[in-house]
Amino acid sequence: MKKHLIAAAVAGAFAVPAIAQVTISGVVDIGYGTVNAPANGASVQTGDISRVAMNGSATSALIFGMTEDLGGGLKAIGRLELNPDYSGGTGVVGGAGAVSGAGATGLGTGANGYSFVGLEGGFGKILLGRLNTGTLQAWGNLSPFGTGIGSGYGASGIYARYGAAGNLNNTAPTRFNGAIEYTTPTVNGLAGRVLYVPGTNRSGVGTNLACSAAACAEEGNTSSIGSNRADVTDISASFTVPNVVTIVVARQVVEVGANAMANAASPIFAGTAGLKNTLTTVSASGRVAGATLRVGYWTEKATTTAGGATPTTDANSYSLGVSYPIGAVAVHGFMIKNNDRLAANADRELLGLGADYSLSKRTAAYLRYENRDANTNSTADTAAAGETKITHVGIRHTF
Repeated sequence: MKKHLIAAAVAGAFAVPAIAQVTISGVVDIGYGTVNAPANGASVQTGDISRVAMNGSATSALIFGMTEDLGGGLKAIGRLELNPDYSGGTGVVGGAGAVSGAGATGLGTGANGYSFVGLEGGFGKILLGRLNTGTLQAWGNLSPFGTGIGSGYGASGIYARYGAAGNLNNTAPTRFNGAIEYTTPTVNGLAGRVLYVPGTNRSGVGTNLACSAAACAEEGNTSSIGSNRADVTDISASFTVPNVVTIVVARQVVEVGANAMANAASPIFAGTAGLKNTLTTVSASGRVAGATLRVGYWTEKATTTAGGATPTTDANSYSLGVSYPIGAVAVHGFMIKNNDRLAANADRELLGLGADYSLSKRTAAYLRYENRDANTNSTADTAAAGETKITHVGIRHTF
């Protein structure tokens, strides 16, 4: 439930007040979990841990939403999402504001979430900031677990090339720093989105690219011209018939210029000139006999030579998910099959199981289990080919 704080400024005794509205909402998710992960075949797996941890079923967040009526059907809107660390005691997640060749890898303020300012009206919405992608919307439509445990999403997850560790202007394919997005109005259940991140492609490689005095002066900086960044385009469309079906289609293309980019935080992409990643996702969800069924299909392709035809990633995947309520309990199941079409043939597989017990409208206890196999064609118990098993029991509260 959102808490509404309304501030009114009165220009005169008989003037109409200009009203701005701020909403405060969020999620607290924390629990106890175990991870059994392969560690290069060692007799004692260094990946095995037991711990109190956050975000088993949802991302913990503190969200400030802002709206102001500008008149004539136009509104100014904004959102700031902070990600508090309830288990580590560091206050907020975000690091010290370190900068890599792909942009800020840690903002220092904990503002790692979906944050923006923009305008909304009859024309739709225009947003600028750290924006979620249409690709993430498509994933949320196919996964009963969102991006939590059971979904396989994120670093070392079900994607062959993409993941939370793949910082291309930060956390591709989920969201990007320095983005601009246009969302169309919804007409008969149909809406579209276009997100764009302008890239930087300058000669030289480094966290900050050296430049001549003249070039630095032109850029407004005395010592550097900043870091090379990938160019991103994410185009998506959705169609919804309420309480019946939702279909989302998204295509995300990430391109690194010929001068590459320095990105110590993401070795997958560091120094790769001419890299082009394409991720296309189709998802559908609907109600059938009281259950929610979800299906998805996506393809990934990457090349590392500008204009090159030989892929370094070539994979397709399909998924099936189901959620079924039984009184105060909702049970969930999810499976993914990933087909690697390269010579290595490192197919991936995931099984996710879970249950939620509603303690109230805003609080639930939950159980999550995830088993992902990094290469179903290999029996080796290694980081590259073995199975990772995660179990998490926790509590989630929304406000």
